[in-house]
Amino acid sequence: MPSERSERTESDGTRDRNVTRREMLGGLAAVGSLAVAGCSSIPGLNGRRPVWRRDIDGAYMAGPLAVTDDLVLAGMQDKALYGLRREDGSTALRFETGGPIETRPVAPPSGGPYHVHSTDGDLYAVDSSGEELWRDEGTARRARLVRTGSLVAELDFAGSEDTLTGYDSQTGDRRFDRAVSSYFLNGVTDDSLVVPVPAGGSESRVVSLSPADGSVRWRTEPRRWYPNVAADSRLVVAARDGTLVAYEPSDGNVRWRTPIGDAGRTMVLGSQVYLTRNRADGHAELLAFDRETGEKLWANPAGYQIRAVEPTDDAVFVGSRVEDPDGGILGRVDCFGLDGTRRWRTVTGLPSLDSLGVTDSRVVAVWDRGFEVLARETGALRWSYEPDSYSRLSSRVESASVFVSYVDDGAVARFPLD
Repeated sequence: MPSERSERTESDGTRDRNVTRREMLGGLAAVGSLAVAGCSSIPGLNGRRPVWRRDIDGAYMAGPLAVTDDLVLAGMQDKALYGLRREDGSTALRFETGGPIETRPVAPPSGGPYHVHSTDGDLYAVDSSGEELWRDEGTARRARLVRTGSLVAELDFAGSEDTLTGYDSQTGDRRFDRAVSSYFLNGVTDDSLVVPVPAGGSESRVVSLSPADGSVRWRTEPRRWYPNVAADSRLVVAARDGTLVAYEPSDGNVRWRTPIGDAGRTMVLGSQVYLTRNRADGHAELLAFDRETGEKLWANPAGYQIRAVEPTDDAVFVGSRVEDPDGGILGRVDCFGLDGTRRWRTVTGLPSLDSLGVTDSRVVAVWDRGFEVLARETGALRWSYEPDSYSRLSSRVESASVFVSYVDDGAVARFPLD
């Protein structure tokens, strides 16, 4: 792999990163942290403290979070779904299931119902008071949930084939079951679910399903593989056999086709269509295409593996990995304007990078045991956090807060971004 000098950006350039990650961790250990049952304030790196932290008695592990206007929802190893109030972490609801909860709940912005999948194999719907609305038994032992309008959909990826099942969110009536060719659901909008479905052998077709009843709105002809599908209300795109194809969401008519060669597995829709690709020199690059015409606008290198792409109205942020001069790897964040101009590049102190969160003023670079908060305009480090317990973290970035579940500690916390 190519070596790259580790650096941090400043508003007018870069400076050498003189503090190694080992020194950073040593400083973190000196800071220390306080963790007690119930709600508390805990010291973090650079003096940062969460607004609150809630340790759940008897829950030695926590699942990933869902955040609504009022609540932070988290499933726990004590077999219960907790709804914690955003402002202070106090318990608004607790609902017990038949097994530990290891996947993310789903919920509308306000009012419920809330849906959660338990390792007992059941899917539960819970109202805002914490009472069970309905339950579908034995649906799957491992599943992902998505929610759009009145539909909650469950993707079972642990069985002999990947199955997408749709339910009415209020009544639990099963609307459809559909075999799909994906572990992820990147084509969910208010009006449709766009998914690749098997068509025999190594062939698949892209299908648009109605959320109301799962009926087929349109479908493409079978083609060899459909590794990438993404959709929003204005465009559906799919990569197949070295070609990027755009479809009209309402009827599936082809808008444009663009040759792309061997593309990566990450495709994201924003102001432009973004696609990742590995280069011969070991680096990865981000490609940008015009949404209306499919014209390739630019291509820019990032690190040697792109892990996250977060578009905004005026820019796109890319998280990747690079070599650490001290050994190992580090996470890197690049910011590109819509014309492809690199605005800044920051190599973080994180030993990996799993996701990015972008707000009006901050970029949050996340790995599973910590995160760094960067200035959105310059990429300069504002502060960082890594728990003393070295617990894995699952993070949700909101406009003014980062909500964190401590996977190995059974705790939840809220950090202020500014």
